[in-house]
Amino acid sequence: MGIKTGLKNIAKDLFYYSGMSGVLLRLSLSRRYPRLLVLTYHRVSRASNGCGYLGVPVGVFERHVRFLRDHFKVVSLQDGLERLDKGKDKEMYTTINLDDGYMDNYLYAYPVLKKYNVPATIFLATDFIGEEHIFWWDKVFSIVSSFAPGPIKIEVGSENLSFDLDGIPKRKQVSDYINSILVTKEDAIVSSLIEGMEEKYLISNKTGPAAMLGWRHINEMANNGPISFGAHTRTHRNLSLLKDDEVLDELAGSKKEIEKRIGREVKGFSYPFGVYDERVKRLVMEAGFKYARSTIKGLNQRDTDRFLLRSIGAGSIPKESFLAARISVNSFKEQGCEGA
Repeated sequence: MGIKTGLKNIAKDLFYYSGMSGVLLRLSLSRRYPRLLVLTYHRVSRASNGCGYLGVPVGVFERHVRFLRDHFKVVSLQDGLERLDKGKDKEMYTTINLDDGYMDNYLYAYPVLKKYNVPATIFLATDFIGEEHIFWWDKVFSIVSSFAPGPIKIEVGSENLSFDLDGIPKRKQVSDYINSILVTKEDAIVSSLIEGMEEKYLISNKTGPAAMLGWRHINEMANNGPISFGAHTRTHRNLSLLKDDEVLDELAGSKKEIEKRIGREVKGFSYPFGVYDERVKRLVMEAGFKYARSTIKGLNQRDTDRFLLRSIGAGSIPKESFLAARISVNSFKEQGCEGA
């Protein structure tokens, strides 16, 4: 861990244990209307370390869930939106989302959510259900993780990138940056670039495919609570790069498949990579969804666009004190924006 990162972490702890995060939360709660905080995760790992690119250790996840249960009214995403529409209270509601549909959501996240009776929504990429699959962004993290600590240079197509690797958090930041470049490119180009990097840097210890949820696990969670399900397309592609008919196939195909399998309406959608444009947003409405979650940071209010719901990524937050700081700062920012 670098000195700068260490100092930031100390500041977050001081912010929490001094009571300042609580002060900001109490100030943000002095409203005349409700708000909804959406926290997003992807994978939940049994390991305390080595939990992969988008993973959070189950112990950390449990502490997050316990903190949310103790400090907020935790609801399902659908229930939270209905309470915003009614606007009859001034509560800060919180909901948990998990994207993609990894098997570890069932193995590790589900028991924690049941233990504390905390609702969550899992957004499924339906073509991978029941399969073992490796997403390309996990391959990128595998490549970055193969380098020894210290300065490195990586070629991503025509771009020559320089980084200084120091620990897992830094490697995730580097992977984030590379992935932000690749997500703008066509699938065939992404595959070619990653294969080129694996060959160039002699990556022998490649990340293997991950098990994805099966329909048996999905139905068990849907029927026994407190889990609901939304769509995340069929194949997790950047929808802004696709033609209209391809986008609708990704949207309607995933929605209909989940509805057929679990026997209930699927109202919610999560944009892959958080990427959207006005055309994609319109097609999400045409596909029959009632709301869609983005990766725009912040809280949701009664007048928030239901097809651009805001959220806060929580999978990379290692401690409940850091989570409290993130929530309180975002809450206070929302209050400041409204007062302007």
